Amino acid sequence: MQLIKLPRQRAGRPRSKFGCRTCRARHVKCDETPGTCLNCTSTGRKCDGYDVRLPPASRNSREARTTCMQLEIKTGFRWTMTSDERRCFSYFQHQTIPNLLGFFDSPLWRNLVFQIGQDEPAVYHAMVALSAIHQDSEAKGMALSWDHQHNAWHQFALEQLGRAYTFLTKRRSSHDPRLRNVTLMCCLLFVMADLLQGRYDDAFVHLQSGVRILKELEAHRQLVAPTMSEELVEQCLVSAFAHLDIMSAHYGVGGPLLCIDDEWDNSKYNSEYMIVFSNLAEAARAFDPVHSAVFRWLVPCMGASRKYIEENFQALVDRQLNIWPRLRLFMRSFTSFYDSTYKTLSLTEQRGADIIYLQMLVAALSLRTTLLKRRPMALQCFTPQYKEILRRSEDIICKYPKPPTIVMEAGIIPPLYHAAADCQDINVRWQAIQILWSWPHREGPFDSNWIASLCSLGLKKKMLSIIEKGFGAEVTVTCRSGESISPMEVIKLIDQWHARQYLGKSSKSDRRTEGVDCSPLVLMKSVKSMQNWSCVRAFLEYTSDAENLMPAAEY
Repeated sequence: MQLIKLPRQRAGRPRSKFGCRTCRARHVKCDETPGTCLNCTSTGRKCDGYDVRLPPASRNSREARTTCMQLEIKTGFRWTMTSDERRCFSYFQHQTIPNLLGFFDSPLWRNLVFQIGQDEPAVYHAMVALSAIHQDSEAKGMALSWDHQHNAWHQFALEQLGRAYTFLTKRRSSHDPRLRNVTLMCCLLFVMADLLQGRYDDAFVHLQSGVRILKELEAHRQLVAPTMSEELVEQCLVSAFAHLDIMSAHYGVGGPLLCIDDEWDNSKYNSEYMIVFSNLAEAARAFDPVHSAVFRWLVPCMGASRKYIEENFQALVDRQLNIWPRLRLFMRSFTSFYDSTYKTLSLTEQRGADIIYLQMLVAALSLRTTLLKRRPMALQCFTPQYKEILRRSEDIICKYPKPPTIVMEAGIIPPLYHAAADCQDINVRWQAIQILWSWPHREGPFDSNWIASLCSLGLKKKMLSIIEKGFGAEVTVTCRSGESISPMEVIKLIDQWHARQYLGKSSKSDRRTEGVDCSPLVLMKSVKSMQNWSCVRAFLEYTSDAENLMPAAEY
């Protein structure tokens, strides 16, 4: 009988999940000294630190995500995922991406982000970070991120963002032609991660970094006047930045920088003709420069003083008259497309068409009403248009079996803001706020909870004024459900909702808010640029004794 020496095998003990990365790679037991372990430092090795571990999923949340986790994760990565990264990447693929595609289909989220992420660790780690933040935000009901809570999810996301930045920095000196798309994709994911955490100042710094790259390349011209020349940047990536850049006009950070409406050929709009759209994507691209022009005109007027309006009235009217022919042309063209093709569109395309139609209506309404803000009697005749905003917003929500919580494009939030802040009918204002309450979500930088908080604070002051004047018993307010309630009941519901935003969905029920100022201006006071936001300026200008509500910014 011959004896055969078997090869040595490593003992089959489970691999530690808590040691430093260096010891785990060496398959040695780590002493887990905080910061850097002694095993590494005592032998002259560099300790690569510890992975931040996510909390284990609770039974309920685990059961809720069983289907999601069983779905196949995209393969092709050149590196090994940790269990937490795999968990977050699965959520990104099966939850975050469908959300981002909630308004319009886009090759950016359907294909490009995965194509780049499978080859580029920087993009991969940014995807994982955004997923962790999104998952935590959804668990909290998309509550206002007023305190940047540093829980395990956010710590894990911070670590992933740090890795993404490190990998991106290492590529900076590369001459790889793909680096531009990699940098812009990371930048876009950083922006979305910052916005979900309520870090507006950081988000707009990242946004403007990406926009400046596009501006230097003149890549944005492809959106308005496509040419046969080779695209330096994927057009879907340019489009995403353009949407965020347009919306940034409302946040007092110097945007938009691309100003895609400046690329228009003005000679087209002198004659009466119609644009024939072959599909919804064409219509959406045609609306972008119109949308940009309206926002650029609207933002300086929101919250402007009487003196500013008087001194600049003629210039504002001239610009207004310059925009009208372009908007009328789009309205005529899109209405024809909408009426003739709507029934043939898919459900997703119908939602997108409904959103463009709603945005088109509110653009026209804003041009008509913005310079009339100090003439309430003149504004009363526009109440039917504000009611149509409510009806169309409700119709859009009803088309979603599960409405998305995070999208890139403007949808129903800006229209509902105008209804909740500007309409002279308190019933319309109250119902617009209730619709915003019913769908907590984010459209780029627009946060439905923030807008609802600000508008409800304005309506609360209106209700208090009615009560102080002795009309509290005579006035009733009609709810979204059709129920009529008193001004005092409206105030109570608003206070309760603000308290829930302060505590957060996952907070313990025994916490108290008595004596705590839960107004949105206080909860978001750490945002340095907030006093320049158009909605805040409008609130402060048109609300009496507003200076008592506006806290000093904390730097």
